[in-house]
Amino acid sequence: MFNPEKLLGGMLRSGMRGRGIGSLVSGGAALGLLGVAMEAAEHYMNKSQAGSQSTSTVSPPPAPGSGALPRRPVSGPPPAPPGGRVKPPPVPVPGMIEASSQADAVLLIRAMIAAANADGVIDAQERGQIMEKLKTVDLSKEEQQFIVNELLVPQEAQSIVGSVRNPEMARQVYAASLLAITVDTQTEQQYLSNLAEQLGLDAKTINSIHQQLGK
Repeated sequence: MFNPEKLLGGMLRSGMRGRGIGSLVSGGAALGLLGVAMEAAEHYMNKSQAGSQSTSTVSPPPAPGSGALPRRPVSGPPPAPPGGRVKPPPVPVPGMIEASSQADAVLLIRAMIAAANADGVIDAQERGQIMEKLKTVDLSKEEQQFIVNELLVPQEAQSIVGSVRNPEMARQVYAASLLAITVDTQTEQQYLSNLAEQLGLDAKTINSIHQQLGK
């Protein structure tokens, strides 16, 4: 299954080539989908860890003749509420909102990769390092293939900007690009400057994003 939000969250966690996302979380600056992606990655990791722990925990059977009722397994379904009917868990319904969210997550992934490739140094070794960092979110085959393809052929900034639909997404694209790199070279600084201009972001907006992200 391809989950672009989880994948984006994993990339944010890894920090790509930047200094990580500590300031993003502690400062409460999770802008829109960036915050959703972080929550998706955290949820997936916590679920995986909880699953591995529960498989090693088995409730002992009651002693013969004790009269005690068998305990419900930890991993079993919750007891039925009064009335006997169990409310089923919500099922994601495919639609315009979900499709839009996934497309936006893909756009932000591409923005991060384009920024990391601003100085043209995503070589085989660095691709391997990025994939190694992403192992923390246990990528599916589809997600692995997608990220490998994107790392091999990064999108051009113009293509990314052309997919931005509104000012909010423009801010998120810039923020994701900023989080992907350390910005310690002239080439990276120029890339971000050009990106901001193409996205139509003014100096006040740019400064605000840098302050929120601690960069």
